[in-house]
Amino acid sequence: MRALFLLLPLFLVGACSSIARENGDYFEAGSDIARFDTDAQTCAAEADDHVSYDLSAMDGTLYDRNRAYNIVYERCMRARGYRPRPYSRNWLPDA
Repeated sequence: MRALFLLLPLFLVGACSSIARENGDYFEAGSDIARFDTDAQTCAAEADDHVSYDLSAMDGTLYDRNRAYNIVYERCMRARGYRPRPYSRNWLPDA
């Protein structure tokens, strides 16, 4: 029973991350912050456009639309050469 209480927060964090929309905080910025900000805004606009104009995404639930947004955003950021931050760095404060 104790193990269940230890694992429960991990499941909750995993569930919350599937609902939240990704942004620049989920990726390593690199040395050129201005370029990173521009790329993050461009990818966010591209993901918004995809969710707005894709009929299958419009008919989906909030979870489905956020998932579609996150997939397009992540694909766009990876195509520009950014690496995702380690999962723990997205939820734990920087030391």
